Amino acid sequence: MRKNRIHLQLNYHHLRYFLAVAAEGGVTAASRALRVSPPTLSAQVRELEEFLATPLFLREGRKLIPTDAGRVVRRYAERVFDLGDEMIEVVRRGAPIGPQTVHLGIGDAVPKLLVSSIVIRARHEAPDLRVVVREGLPGELYPALMAHQIDLVVANEPPPASLKTALFSRRAGRFGVSFVAAPALAKRFRPRSGLDGFPVLVPTRESPLRRELDRWWADEGIRPDIRAEFDDAAAMCEMAADGAGAAPLPAPMLASAGKRYGLRTLPLRTGIHEELFVVTAERQFAHEGVRVLARVAGAPAETAKRKRAH
Repeated sequence: MRKNRIHLQLNYHHLRYFLAVAAEGGVTAASRALRVSPPTLSAQVRELEEFLATPLFLREGRKLIPTDAGRVVRRYAERVFDLGDEMIEVVRRGAPIGPQTVHLGIGDAVPKLLVSSIVIRARHEAPDLRVVVREGLPGELYPALMAHQIDLVVANEPPPASLKTALFSRRAGRFGVSFVAAPALAKRFRPRSGLDGFPVLVPTRESPLRRELDRWWADEGIRPDIRAEFDDAAAMCEMAADGAGAAPLPAPMLASAGKRYGLRTLPLRTGIHEELFVVTAERQFAHEGVRVLARVAGAPAETAKRKRAH
């Protein structure tokens, strides 16, 4: 039994050589980078493939391209070496184990300015925190979360019911939504008319916020002049700053949008809210860095600023 356990151990050097080949796109370039002979390098990669019982590379012309299994192994291997580097740093400097590295998945519909504010505030709270951000569709991020390739996902809607037994979600925040516009366009806004006929910029139809806006406009009989649709709130703010239309933003983004883009908040109550959910594969946040990110995700930027001021 003891021999079997030893035999099944993963070889750290195999992963190092595999990563080099994946990064360099071939054995020859990887051997130069590692100063290891090409036959030795090839043999190490073959041993890893035999150990995992699956090919890790396909040849395309002169390059070696990771297979689907190779891409999975690469993601795990990168995390292994991230943790190894952290371990060495922590031991050498004699520092206590802190937040370390958090692999954060961001749903594609979550405003990136809001994500930036969360990461910045997390770093203020935990200066040693290192965050690796991966953006994608929730349908791509949730399988990676279940496979522990990422630590948590921030999305603007909870996981589907089919994944509720595998994933745990908590509503991290619920923020009111307002419209902002460039100063010249803001002067043209008339509260009595609201957004009826007014030029607006909106999220794409896949966004929960867009669905709420469409429902609100249908219920109130409002017909705005939709000039453009965006996946990215930052790009929407850029176009709003150029005067193309008014853009909807959650409350934590209003101050930064005003400072960065010179946008003004319109005197209009929408009654719409943007929600954020923190999703993990574990019921409890065991990782200190995950706890920090989850906590600041639910705190509006203004609240965090007041706390730092005191």
